[in-house]
Amino acid sequence: MPARKRSRIASAAQTVDSDSAKDDHDSPWKDALEIFFPQAIELLAPDLYPVINWSIAPVFLNKELQAIEVPDDPSGNGRLYADKLVRVRHRNGVDAWILVHVEVQGGETGPQAIVRITHRMYRYRTRIEDRHETLSAQAGQAPPALFSLCILVASRSGPRRLEYCNRFLGQGVSFFFPVVHLSQWLSRWNELESLARTNPFAVVIMTQLQALRHHGAQRVAPAVSLARLLYGYGYSRDQIRALLRLIEWILRLPKDQEQVYITALKRIRQEEKMGYVMIAERLGMEKGEVQGQAKLLLRQIERRFGPVSADITQRIQTARSPDLETWALNFVNAQTLDEVFHP
Repeated sequence: MPARKRSRIASAAQTVDSDSAKDDHDSPWKDALEIFFPQAIELLAPDLYPVINWSIAPVFLNKELQAIEVPDDPSGNGRLYADKLVRVRHRNGVDAWILVHVEVQGGETGPQAIVRITHRMYRYRTRIEDRHETLSAQAGQAPPALFSLCILVASRSGPRRLEYCNRFLGQGVSFFFPVVHLSQWLSRWNELESLARTNPFAVVIMTQLQALRHHGAQRVAPAVSLARLLYGYGYSRDQIRALLRLIEWILRLPKDQEQVYITALKRIRQEEKMGYVMIAERLGMEKGEVQGQAKLLLRQIERRFGPVSADITQRIQTARSPDLETWALNFVNAQTLDEVFHP
């Protein structure tokens, strides 16, 4: 991955306290689309993917899109995550312009919300076409093709394409475009996990769906689970770093749960390196790690449930790291002390 992209992710993906800030996936989605654009198109627009010559890098026309930007829905019923205008090369040598429009509704998308979405997509398309017809005419070239794609994150089902229609007395316009109902993957989670083995953008989708399903401290367990999958899929180091940043960015954890996640992440990384570490070295690493895990868990338990018995203290201090990790994850939702130590 280019250094510029790595630095952008590292600087932007800073953890925000979810108790004081609402989820805002605008920037993570924009970065995810730029970093994994080919993989996103392969997964979400399979008809378009083979038409593109991927040997030529996509060009993101962010400033140009801002110049023709269509205002957000004034009703406040929709949350716009990202707009992207991307120039790619057609396999037959002709330029193709692609508008990737990612918009989220607060819940299931009803008829009125769909009307607003289709109108917005139509306005974008006409503005882009007008602009590039003029530019192409000035350059003495044919205007580029245009592909519009809408991704509805909160929608579980619906038609595979939407239509903007405006007719009166036998005249008018009709505009069709494909739509992805992202939450449909909730019922096809195993399939999504399988796709994620070779397509990192599937991990982005999994993270977004977990963000819709879980809130606050409940997000620790899915964040750890997603991180564990990354290392099991055999991604490159740069891909893992980028995806971990996006996971942490989208699944905003409460401040008091960040250390639980970090401890679990360290454990995952350590497990991946075990095959290359001598036994004596591993024991030394584990000893310090386990002591830190035990001390943190004991402090958290005492803060929530009050002072604990000597037996509980000894049980925690003499436990192995896998048990401590399990108890730390149980602690997130535990209402009683017994629930922390439930298998």
